[in-house]
Amino acid sequence: MSKHLKLHLMEDKYCFSKLPQFAELPSVFAKGEMCFSIRTDNELTIISPEFMAPNNVQQEIGFRCLRVAEHIAITDAGVLASLIQPLSDVGVSVMAISTFDTDYIFFREEDLVKVTQTLQHAGHEFIHEE
Repeated sequence: MSKHLKLHLMEDKYCFSKLPQFAELPSVFAKGEMCFSIRTDNELTIISPEFMAPNNVQQEIGFRCLRVAEHIAITDAGVLASLIQPLSDVGVSVMAISTFDTDYIFFREEDLVKVTQTLQHAGHEFIHEE
């Protein structure tokens, strides 16, 4: 896998919400927006656009998201490292989610300039998608 990736900055601001382990997914999640849910032994974490975030739960707002704008095979090694390592080197904390087709990186909105400059310097390309 090429370490130089095409990246798309998603438009929305995202929120991480923590719900009880056995909580049901909010019905708004069936509307087709980009959302992620991760259920563990202790919690249900939902990552959603801020406008869709559930009310009255523990949450962190103000995240932006980069999507790797190309297909990533599950067996491709080093993809996340090529994004996370340069950001770690400049002190940017990230949350990564991998799907069957690609990877997503979430970071605080206040780090947007640092993230884009750092990743461009590392050889990655930002593209605009319609």
